Amino acid sequence: MIVNEFITNDVPPIHLDETLQKALEWMAQFKVSDLPVTDNKKYIGIISESDILDYNKLNEKISESKIHLEKPFVYVHQHIYELFRLMTKYNVTVMPVLNEKDEYIGSISAKGIVQNLSRITSLQSTGGIIVLVVPYKDYSAVQIANIIEGNDAKILSMYVESVNANTLEITIKVNVEDVSRILQTFYRYNYQVKTVYQSSESEIDLKRRLDELWHFLNI
Repeated sequence: MIVNEFITNDVPPIHLDETLQKALEWMAQFKVSDLPVTDNKKYIGIISESDILDYNKLNEKISESKIHLEKPFVYVHQHIYELFRLMTKYNVTVMPVLNEKDEYIGSISAKGIVQNLSRITSLQSTGGIIVLVVPYKDYSAVQIANIIEGNDAKILSMYVESVNANTLEITIKVNVEDVSRILQTFYRYNYQVKTVYQSSESEIDLKRRLDELWHFLNI
């Protein structure tokens, strides 16, 4: 998945000639702590709520202020992993997106990312979730897919996380509600099954996780 699929534009950029007071009002309105600053299509940087409050000269224009503007951004063609990395690195709630001409074309907010999580995790699709614990040396995505497809099911999403240097935890969502046949095959191949969620349980769990993220972001 690329950045272009995540552009939300739910947070508009603020023009360089607007005041710091206006920037604070927009942050409150759109429930963010950062705003992209632009001059027409030119991306100037990103201004934060904390910098404005520390500066404490709200009637000044952004262009007149001495606030240093960081300039994080992602290109429209980059992978979403780069988006996540940069949002974490710069600790911003909004990430500006540029095209190949370095022109500002939109933004991606933390709220927009949360709204897309249901699509990423296939929340809207019925099915079950299986969590496997696998030694790193034994991990084979092909074998896992063959086991699932050999039981007349399809993988809707799969997430691989490193538990430690030797172990992986693999979360798989499949398109069937009854995963008992799949589990039997995993056991037969000596896979360690950590957790299983049937259809209703998996939806409740994923929705709970999304609700926790919404609460954390205070949206």
